[in-house]
Amino acid sequence: MKILLGWELGSGQAHIHRLAAIAQILEPLGFEPVFALKSHQIRGINFPWSSIAAPPLPFLGTLKSYTFADILEKFGFGNAKLLKNHLQAWGRIFTEVKPKLIIADYAPGLVLAAYGIIPTITIGGGFTVPPPVAEFPILEFPAPPKSFKNQQQVNDTVREVVKVDISVGQLLNGNASLIFSIPELDPYRYLRHLKQYVSLHITPIPSNLYNANGSSWAYLADDYLYKQTIINTFRPQTEFTILKEVLAGKSLAIHHGNLTTAVSCLLAGIPQLLFPRHLEENLNALALSQLGVAEIANKFTWQELLLSQTKAYNLAKEAQAQAQNLAFWNKSFLPVITQTCLDLIDS
Repeated sequence: MKILLGWELGSGQAHIHRLAAIAQILEPLGFEPVFALKSHQIRGINFPWSSIAAPPLPFLGTLKSYTFADILEKFGFGNAKLLKNHLQAWGRIFTEVKPKLIIADYAPGLVLAAYGIIPTITIGGGFTVPPPVAEFPILEFPAPPKSFKNQQQVNDTVREVVKVDISVGQLLNGNASLIFSIPELDPYRYLRHLKQYVSLHITPIPSNLYNANGSSWAYLADDYLYKQTIINTFRPQTEFTILKEVLAGKSLAIHHGNLTTAVSCLLAGIPQLLFPRHLEENLNALALSQLGVAEIANKFTWQELLLSQTKAYNLAKEAQAQAQNLAFWNKSFLPVITQTCLDLIDS
């Protein structure tokens, strides 16, 4: 029985790693995983499965995003011709693979293409799985008039192409949706059911990873303008492997605010120094800062970087306290994921 695991938008390894973790638990139950991925640059895990390229989405601009509709509009979901072509490309993959179930990680086109045809589970962090609402909430204020126009344009286009009269938010939640995060880092947490949260695919995280006398660790994008300045200033370790291993014995984690790293450090009690680049990372950084476990850096002189580092180190006590407060989420929710898949197959 084939299961299609797809990823369309975003960057980083978390999308692939989440899908791979699900494939590992479903394969022994008789499922044959087939992956359709935006990128095949896979790091840090064993990946023995077959994979094809996900249909590429057009990129129509670099304007700042204020709502999830702004993101969708950038990638052609407000253009009927582009969206129709994209969904047809997914349809050809369905014909080839013949999956009985789809798991979509930040793959809105895949979810729309499968609507009414193949049972679909939408997964991802809180930001990438918007709630099933009529209008997507504004995530950064003040939102310009263009954002409100994008909401209407995307809604109208999706209804026209998919030929349904329900909201985009409802459609993008598939037949079920699971949030691989915790409520404290979800910008839509007040619009969710608590049972949707399944923490991280790598939980539980050992609670004794922090070491005040240990080195720092950095995970920064290769194309980040200030990466080398940060590396030269802090001299952190930069090895990329399983987070449970690289975080062991560390005194500080330096990264952009990507979700899996952020939650892992939070549950492990390690303070964080953050260099966010875009809306999702900014939201994660703000939430971590409000919890008192992270310092946000936005100045890049030698003196300012060292000051930010010192402030981050001083958050260690609160980071340890928050790890204890959030211990409920530091466990495996894989049985929930398995049962959700089996329920949809049997329905």
